[in-house]
Amino acid sequence: MTLHLINPRILSQSHKLMVMMSSSASSSLRNNVLVPKIQLTEKESQICKVLKDFTKEYNSHSHIKDKNNNGDPLTLRITGGWVRDKLLGQGSHDLDIAVNNMTGEQFAMSLNDYLVLHYSKYGITPHSIHRIEKNPEKSKHLETATTRLFDTEIDFVNLRSEEYSTISRIPTIAFGTPKQDALRRDATLNALFYNVQNETIEDLTGKGIQDLKAGLLRTPLPARQTFLDDPLRVLRLIRFAARFDFKIVPDVLQEMGDPEINIAFDSKISKERIGNEMEKILKGPNPNIALHLIQKCHLENVVFFWHHDITLVELNQKQLGSQYVNEIDQIYSKGILNKHLLNFWNQRLNFLKENTYLQEKVNEDPIFKQNYILAVALLPFSQRRIIAFHKKKLNNTMSVVESIVREGLKLNKMDGIIVGKCVDSISKYHQFVTQFIADPSSVQRSDLGLFIRSFESRYLLAHYVSLMNEYLKETNPQRQIQLIAHYNDFYQYVKDQDLLECHNLRPMIDGKKLLKLLNVKSGPWMGLVNNDIIVWQLDHPQGTEEQLLDFVKEILPKYIK
Repeated sequence: MTLHLINPRILSQSHKLMVMMSSSASSSLRNNVLVPKIQLTEKESQICKVLKDFTKEYNSHSHIKDKNNNGDPLTLRITGGWVRDKLLGQGSHDLDIAVNNMTGEQFAMSLNDYLVLHYSKYGITPHSIHRIEKNPEKSKHLETATTRLFDTEIDFVNLRSEEYSTISRIPTIAFGTPKQDALRRDATLNALFYNVQNETIEDLTGKGIQDLKAGLLRTPLPARQTFLDDPLRVLRLIRFAARFDFKIVPDVLQEMGDPEINIAFDSKISKERIGNEMEKILKGPNPNIALHLIQKCHLENVVFFWHHDITLVELNQKQLGSQYVNEIDQIYSKGILNKHLLNFWNQRLNFLKENTYLQEKVNEDPIFKQNYILAVALLPFSQRRIIAFHKKKLNNTMSVVESIVREGLKLNKMDGIIVGKCVDSISKYHQFVTQFIADPSSVQRSDLGLFIRSFESRYLLAHYVSLMNEYLKETNPQRQIQLIAHYNDFYQYVKDQDLLECHNLRPMIDGKKLLKLLNVKSGPWMGLVNNDIIVWQLDHPQGTEEQLLDFVKEILPKYIK
C-alpha cells in the first residue's frame, strides 16, 4: 500500500505536495500509523550503501562500550529536512547525518580511513574533512564535520540533547538519545529520522508523519518553552508554513505571539539569524503568507526593526531630536506598521488580479519578489531618515527603509539602497502620474527620464510600489480600478517615449571625441557637461551629433572661463 501525504488545503490551492513512491514502495503499520518507505535516488543509494558497509564493519570490530550510548552499536540517521522533503516528493540535497556514539569529526575521520582501505571496491577518493567549530553567536552549538561522497556534501554530527537557561539562548549540550535529539527540534515534521541501517523512517515524537500528512506545524515539546529557549524557531515555523502552505496548530500560533517571546528575540537572537530566515522567506514560494503570520503574531517590530544599538539611538535623539525618533518608534508602538501589513494582506489578491504583469514578474524573478515585498511592507517609513552609523561626517543619514534592509536584516547592500529609494520616492512618482493624467504635454521628458534613471534597471519596482501605496489608501473599489488604469496609461507613456531603458543612455559624443572637437583639455567641467548632455538627449531623442555639439559649445562658457 502506498501512503500519499496530501494536504487538502494544498490541493485546493493547486499545490502538489505529496509522497512520490514507486509502485513497489511499501508502508508498514507502527503504533497505528502508516509509516511509508522512502525511495532513494541512485546517488543516495550509493551513499547509504557505503555508510551501511562501514557501519557493519565498525560494529563487527568494536567491543568497547561507549560512555555516551551505553555500548549501543554505531547507528546512522539522516536528519533535518531531507526526510520531510522526500516524503513530500521534493528533491533534497541537504544531507545531515546524526551519529549516535561518536562526534561527527571522529566518524568522518574513521570513514575516510575506511575509504582509503577499500578504494578498489567503491572507487571513492577520500575528501578533506572540514570541521565547523562551535559558534554560539551563529547558532552553532556543536562541532560538525563536513565531507563529500559521490559529489554530495554531507554533514556529520552526534545526536544531542540541549538544556537552556532563562538568561541565554546558548544551550548546554550533551550526547543524547535519538528521542532527545528529535524532541529538541522546531517542528514534529522536521524531527523525522531515516535509519540508514534499517532503511526505515523513525517518528520518535509520535506525531511527525501524522502532521506531515495533515499539513500541520507543531512543536515536539510545549511551544512556549520551545520558543523561549530559541525564539528563532518562531520564524522557522513561519517559513515552513509559507513554503508548504501548512497550518500552524492554534495553541502553537498563540504562543508565537506571546510578548515575552517577542522580548526574547532582542536578547537571544542576532540580526544575522533573523535576516537569514527572512531572506529564505522572501525568496520562497509564498512570502505573503509569512508576512501575514508576522503581522498576526505582532513580530513586525522584531523583523523590521530600524536599530539595535542603544548608543546609536541616543545619537539620533541628540542630533535629529527626540520627537523625530519617537515618531519612528510610534510606527511600531501604535500599531501603524501592523495595520498596514494587515491591509496589504487583505488587498493583495485583488491587486494581483488586476496586475497580471506584476504577478508574472514576481513569479519569475526571486530578487524582484524579495524587494517588492520588502518595499510594500515598509511603506509606512517613507521619507524617514536616521543616522545609521557612528561616523563623524556631515552626510551620515540613511533612509530608515534602507537601514532596516541593510543593517536590520543584513541583506544585500544594493537591495537596501533600491528598496529604500523606491519607498522614499512613492510621492514623487505619484505626482508624475497625476500630472500626466491631467495634461500629458506638461510632463517634461528629461525630468521624467532623469527620475527613471535614478532607479537604474529597477524602474518597474518603483512603479508597482507607488501604485500599491496609492491602492492601499483607496477604499472605493471603483476608484482602485481607475487608479490602476491611470498607472497603466502612464507606464505605456513611458514605454512609448522609449524611456524604459533610459538608465543605459550614454552621451552621444564620448569624452575623447568631444575634447578633440572642442580643442580643449580635460577637466572637472566634463562631468557637469555630460550631465547637461544627458538632459539634452532626453529632450531631443531625435537629435544629431552636430546639434549636440552646437549645444555643448553654447553652454561651455558656463564651465570654462
